[in-house]
Amino acid sequence: MKNRTKKKVWFVAAIMLIAAAVYMFAKRPPQTAADSKPVKEMSALELIEALNKDFKATDSLYNEKNIAVEGKIIEVKETTIFLDAGELSTINCSFDSTTFVNNKNRFAVGSMISIKGIYSGSDGFDTQLDSDDLLADVTGKNVILKTCAINLK
Repeated sequence: MKNRTKKKVWFVAAIMLIAAAVYMFAKRPPQTAADSKPVKEMSALELIEALNKDFKATDSLYNEKNIAVEGKIIEVKETTIFLDAGELSTINCSFDSTTFVNNKNRFAVGSMISIKGIYSGSDGFDTQLDSDDLLADVTGKNVILKTCAINLK
């Protein structure tokens, strides 16, 4: 009977340990760009060119990773700034409201800025279209960075 009791105690302890690990994982704060160093620093135009050259490889290389992008601010809307990345291309950088308000004076349209953010995808890079297809040039290309922060070098 002692052996059976020991097994029950170990089983309950294992369940409690697993439950604690799941709880800690679920309660961890979301990753933000401010929390880590970017894996790559580049201009907005360089990022768009890399995606144009090999969309699948570039997209998977940076997916959910912190990258820094430098560019000219072309629009500020709510808590998002838009960087110019060439003709019909933008980098959309979204900030949490506190970070945005604390740095609002740095977000002047026309100024250059370096932003780091978590790469969370892009649109307008249709891999099914030929590079000569006119639609590829008309639709525009956008890269989305979330939980952005100012990249202080």
